[in-house]
Amino acid sequence: MAIITISRGTFSGGLILAEELSKNLGYRDIGKEEIIKTASKKYGVTEDKLLKSILKGPNAFQRFTFEREQHLAYVQAALCEHARSDNMIYHGNAGHLLLKGVPHVLRVRIVAPLELRVHFVMERQQLVHDEAVKYVEKVDKQRVKWTKFFYGVDWRSPELYDIVFNLEGENIHFISDMIQYAVQRKPFKTTPQSQEAMDNLTLSSLVRAAIVSDPETADAEITVRSNAGIVEIHGKVKQKDMIERMSEIASTVPGVKEVRNDVALDYRYQQVDT
Repeated sequence: MAIITISRGTFSGGLILAEELSKNLGYRDIGKEEIIKTASKKYGVTEDKLLKSILKGPNAFQRFTFEREQHLAYVQAALCEHARSDNMIYHGNAGHLLLKGVPHVLRVRIVAPLELRVHFVMERQQLVHDEAVKYVEKVDKQRVKWTKFFYGVDWRSPELYDIVFNLEGENIHFISDMIQYAVQRKPFKTTPQSQEAMDNLTLSSLVRAAIVSDPETADAEITVRSNAGIVEIHGKVKQKDMIERMSEIASTVPGVKEVRNDVALDYRYQQVDT
């Protein structure tokens, strides 16, 4: 089977498409709300805080960058745990980026004319035309800032996706049929190798989330990689005792067989004796 991620602008039909695909394929339909709820429960952060971290542009929370990194780690770990069991459709923020490197992920982008999106907003949120236009433009701007801030890419770029559909000339049923056809082709079928990539990503994301959730290592600047249960931690920390603590935390995560800690001390934070 496979995993489908649907990226779209505000009110571009992504939810309707996900529901139809779920019904026809028998896949689980997962939205950002469920991922947020999972992460909130596991890591003890309110759903409101997590939502603000993944929806707002960087200017609003620039002073709390490390906290935003924490929250993103929690969201990625929660998403990976859901995706690990395959047969899933995710219609939430940056799913194609959070699941990067997994071959059986079909990355779909939906675009729609501004006026169509404005019409949806006016109907669902009871806004007048000008207010709806401002709302759509505001949310789009925040998403562009968010992905550039964390990933250095513009989420609207077509090269980030396997397939792009435009609702101006195509309807949801046609798009659904095309996706159902594509997801059953060989490039997107789950194989032992692609499942191993998913398992590795899940374990590395769980280890990273565990490390940044610990008060002693919360602001560590690290990356985590995993391969067949062997976890490698790279990066820099402010204090030497944080290095040992990270190894301790990583070793407690289920599925970790060995920890290779390559974290170094960041001497920018050390006092120079005079």
